[in-house]
Amino acid sequence: MMKLFQNIFLTLLFIVVCSSCEDWNTPENIKIQDMENNSGLHEKTPEYWENIRAYKRSEHQLAFGWFGYWDGGTSAFTRGSLASAPDSVDIFSVFGKYYYNLTERQIEDLRYVQNVKGSKVVFTFMMQNVGLGFEQSPEGVVKYAHALCDSVYKYGYDGIDLDYEPNYGGGGYFSSKEEVKRFVMELGKRLGPMSGTDKILILDGEVDFILPEIVPYFNLAISQAYYASSFSNLNAKWNKAKTLGWKPEQFLVCEEFQRYASTGGVDFKMPSGEIVPSLIGMAHWHPTEGRKGGCGTFHMELDYNNYPDYKYMRQAIQIMNPAVK
Repeated sequence: MMKLFQNIFLTLLFIVVCSSCEDWNTPENIKIQDMENNSGLHEKTPEYWENIRAYKRSEHQLAFGWFGYWDGGTSAFTRGSLASAPDSVDIFSVFGKYYYNLTERQIEDLRYVQNVKGSKVVFTFMMQNVGLGFEQSPEGVVKYAHALCDSVYKYGYDGIDLDYEPNYGGGGYFSSKEEVKRFVMELGKRLGPMSGTDKILILDGEVDFILPEIVPYFNLAISQAYYASSFSNLNAKWNKAKTLGWKPEQFLVCEEFQRYASTGGVDFKMPSGEIVPSLIGMAHWHPTEGRKGGCGTFHMELDYNNYPDYKYMRQAIQIMNPAVK
């Protein structure tokens, strides 16, 4: 009921300030007709959606989120649906038990954000789980790589997000960087920049702890920059990653929203001395070598509970890719 009142209030507010409001989701240099509104109360035209898809194809900073508790939602406008997120979210990474044995509702939700919004949806896979169900051997690694690729193509995902954290209890068989290389190169035959396909391959976690020769097999590197409190924290993470050959536009930084969704992260001190939520600080930050790839959140769906829904992600998108005025 509270959500209904919130939506009615937002609609009235929109009418009153329409002439001066700023579309959080209007991509830079592309004019969108309607303000970003996921309540379903305002019709979005075919032109609006085409502009959103064109924006996703353009060069810009990416909005990313690990999406938990994905059940497709009871409708397109509930927290469990990808469709409930802002239209300008570029990449969703679903994780946990939610990425396989998809229900009809999940399939509908997946296709909607892919085909209508132009977003990409990947699933997160923990590297330490490779080999479970197969022998942990070079041959087993190859078989496992293709089994994962088969899941991508079976469900129509856009790729895989590999979570690699060998120094945080996630090593196991993949404590060997050579075995990581073998696995990634096998995945690279069907996913990522080396595959000749449109499927993507992402590395998250310890993106600076791999052999540099496999960096070209990935589209993006996502740093779990949780609890960063200043530009210097983000610079330190970037300075380690760039030694392997990652490019600034491949590098994304993310905050943890499992605990900090209600505040947009921890306190973050800007160079000016201003204190902002850490996700907002991440949206402003860039490596000295060039613009970053983007920013995002872990358990992004919990931002739905804020007012307005996805409050902090919308602000971050607007900072990274300001709306046309």
